[in-house]
Amino acid sequence: MIKIFFAKELGFCWGVERAINLAAQAKNEFAGQVTILKEIVHNRQVVDFFKKKGVGQEDTLDKIESGTLVISAHGLSPKLKEEAQQKGLRIVDTTCPLVENVHSFTRELLRDGYQVILYGEPGHDEVHGVMGIDEANIHLLAEYEDIEHLPRFEHGKVALITQTTRGVKAFQQVCDKMKEIYPEIKIVNTICDATDTRQAAIHELAPTVDLVLVIGSQSSGNSQRLRDIAESICGKAYLVDHPTQIDWSWFDGVDKVGITAGASTPNFAVEGMLKALQAGVGIDVANSDAKLFEYKSFAPYKKNVQQTA
Repeated sequence: MIKIFFAKELGFCWGVERAINLAAQAKNEFAGQVTILKEIVHNRQVVDFFKKKGVGQEDTLDKIESGTLVISAHGLSPKLKEEAQQKGLRIVDTTCPLVENVHSFTRELLRDGYQVILYGEPGHDEVHGVMGIDEANIHLLAEYEDIEHLPRFEHGKVALITQTTRGVKAFQQVCDKMKEIYPEIKIVNTICDATDTRQAAIHELAPTVDLVLVIGSQSSGNSQRLRDIAESICGKAYLVDHPTQIDWSWFDGVDKVGITAGASTPNFAVEGMLKALQAGVGIDVANSDAKLFEYKSFAPYKKNVQQTA
């Protein structure tokens, strides 16, 4: 019998839940095809949920010619939004308000004459959206080690901003180094609260257990970082999206297992993992609020619909 301990903060954040509800509402209320550009959130089970409901999904805008376009929680570049409007698509924008803040801060910095350095993951949808504001004056920094490869701005103002789901401690290391290079640099910390609290919770949980399971998809940056943090502390941590991905040998000699979930992971995915663990190794839940794992339907947030005809 393995004891299960839950992180104090885990699973859906309000921005993800809001995006899912807006997308579900679009399918229920609008006639014709409803299509999500990219993934509504980075979670395979949520993506599959919408496919089963008949909601389309495309990787590029040029494949969407009519109907309703749903912009994902990660946002979209101004250029692509304009192209969608020119096509006459109905737009339902589910961009997380905290991602919108990154766009707003970036535009303000550019207007004030700053060269903007974005600490973000290459290829991430949120990063594409921010970089699309002004690719000539926004410079992507992927990792701390890449700082030396940034352009050296001998004249003018320099600012640093971050993707909402980057690691808190890693961002602080980047800030410290950038201050050495540019003592007058302007730093805007746009890591979202959900990322911060979930990372803080795993820092607290990981030292007390033998193994950590992070429930989330490989495409989820915030889930990946939870796994990395847990692994660095307790030595054994695995990111799993579905019970079929479990290797039962992980639990050999393990007495205490910590459970956390990325901000885009639905409650039913956590519940499904618990059922699999119960069947596979037997579990004793040591700290849990049972209400956390009740199935939560995707009820519409009507007052938050953002759309243009």
